[in-house]
Amino acid sequence: MKIAILHDWLNQKVGGAESVLIKLSKMYPDADIYTIVYNKKKFEGLLDEKRIKTSHLQKMPSFIKRRPKLLLPFIKKAIQKWDLSEYDLVISSSSAWVKNANIPNSVRHVCYCYSPARMLWDSWPKYMYDLKIGSLGRLYVTSLTSRLRLWDYYQSQNSIEFIAISRHVKNRITKFYHKDSKVIYPPVSMPTHTDNENQKRDYYLIISVLSKYKNIELAVRAFKDSGKNLVIAGDGPDMKRLKKIAEGFENIIFLGRVDNSHKDKLLKEAKAFIFCNIEDFGITMVESISLGAGVIALRGGGAQEIVIENKTGIFYDHANEESLNRAIVKYEKSIDFKSVNGGYARSKFSEEKFEEHFRGVIDAK
Repeated sequence: MKIAILHDWLNQKVGGAESVLIKLSKMYPDADIYTIVYNKKKFEGLLDEKRIKTSHLQKMPSFIKRRPKLLLPFIKKAIQKWDLSEYDLVISSSSAWVKNANIPNSVRHVCYCYSPARMLWDSWPKYMYDLKIGSLGRLYVTSLTSRLRLWDYYQSQNSIEFIAISRHVKNRITKFYHKDSKVIYPPVSMPTHTDNENQKRDYYLIISVLSKYKNIELAVRAFKDSGKNLVIAGDGPDMKRLKKIAEGFENIIFLGRVDNSHKDKLLKEAKAFIFCNIEDFGITMVESISLGAGVIALRGGGAQEIVIENKTGIFYDHANEESLNRAIVKYEKSIDFKSVNGGYARSKFSEEKFEEHFRGVIDAK
């Protein structure tokens, strides 16, 4: 088969969705890879540049390409220019736009969906509230988003086979697109074994992009109250604000970005991994459990498909400091820091399991 893989953006980060794309590119090494914009420096050595095909928005100035929201008025036209009629199979790796490309009915289209676009659907009111623009700007953005929402909905009614990354996303696909989907969990790169004798140290851990929507402020304030040790690894636009909140509290440490080997060491030695947001999946939670560190997570979303309560972690029910601190106390009383067995996570969420299930869908027809 002649195959094309579509991915929304390759310009900002190498996150979970990009890791899936890299895995798909290895599974289908002859496939062309289409994306709206591409940053060579970010992905050098991770993808074969000769296979990358970009939209005409690649010619936009770099300061615009680094801010995808500025590209929103031009996205529909850019994607619709792609001619995908020569392919037998199109795989879209998408949380937003590329699944809406014009694909002939004669071409099979499988969408690995990370989520229906949140800024168009359930996060829309908050997005508008956060915008620092005047009334005319709000009117324009409202009109643009309404048009994009209609486009997103009607293109999703075409003959797309949806695969959701979690049951949580499956429910969102049903809610917003009125379409059914299979569930295949994303591939997580994990060690085949872990050192159970690894010495735990006296800290809790967050590894995350430091963006406001991740709600890491919740943990910072909770650990200010409790006095327990919190290590935060990662960087992002919210780092300066979070450091300001934590100022004067030596029990809260910011490490900045860490490499994979340092990340694994931090997870192995942590008492537990703290998760403060409801998300569609949560790859770092899987990595944490696989390395023998339990998870303390806000109840909801993909966390409920990863964490086995009272065995591999504890949930807290409210996004406030009191609820999180109560969960930490419960975790310390009910779960031995050295007893978390990562075998379950490694067997259920491995790269091998993803490839087996994904190829099963593709080869079924």
